[in-house]
Amino acid sequence: MRNKHVGDVGEHWVLYRLVRHGYTAVLAPTNARSVDILASDEHGRPVSIQVKTKANVVGWRLTESAERVADDRLFYCLVDLGRSGDMEPPEVYVEPSAVVAKTVREGHARWLRGTKRSGEPRKDSAIRQIVREPWLEDYRENWSLIAGAPAPSRREA
Repeated sequence: MRNKHVGDVGEHWVLYRLVRHGYTAVLAPTNARSVDILASDEHGRPVSIQVKTKANVVGWRLTESAERVADDRLFYCLVDLGRSGDMEPPEVYVEPSAVVAKTVREGHARWLRGTKRSGEPRKDSAIRQIVREPWLEDYRENWSLIAGAPAPSRREA
């Protein structure tokens, strides 16, 4: 499966799951920054979703901007399609953006402190990664986190 298709499968799977949980959800315009899905609950409270999908790789790839984005109404859905890309059903890890920012920032700092196989220091890169670790299980299929997102303030509404 090509990378574009992997991403499309992840986004549509998350859309399906959100609708099943009672949200109104749509794909964001292609040029929307940091958002793949716009959703609202039955009370009209909006949330934004960034979907990252992996198939046949160790972790989910992000950019360095993920280290700085921590919005109470932005969530990441990390979709795992399995090693062969055909896991049925895919697993989804629902994480608040603040958790992703902290995880990515700390993980990248740890990676930078390491060395290449040759013993040389690693060079910084714009690529970040979240790998599958035991702490991630707390977020597996945890759609209730989205329901707990705060309502927008009057100024935002």
